[in-house]
Amino acid sequence: MSEPRTTAIAIRTEPARTWSVTVLQATGASLGRVGVWAADTAQQFGSLVSVLMAPAVFSAYAFAGWSLSANLGWTDSFPYGAGPLSNWLIWLGMAVIVHLAAQVLKRHTQPEK
Repeated sequence: MSEPRTTAIAIRTEPARTWSVTVLQATGASLGRVGVWAADTAQQFGSLVSVLMAPAVFSAYAFAGWSLSANLGWTDSFPYGAGPLSNWLIWLGMAVIVHLAAQVLKRHTQPEK
């Protein structure tokens, strides 16, 4: 009679420590790429916003001049006849603040040389 044969299969397993280190390295590399992408996107968006603030600055200076000329009687009308927006100093202050903000934003979004 024939004897039953036993066969053993050897399965090689990786230690859990090596696997976790590999996963952490892959995750770190992915997060690094995401961080670089986010920084580049934020820089481009900030640059776009600083460029688009130029018309707002020009409009605020124009309203300041228009309000001053209305106060001096050089023009017949101004859209804001009463209230805080009828004062030319408010418009001038807003124009200066927005202008400074645009300059600071532009300076911070320029690529480093």
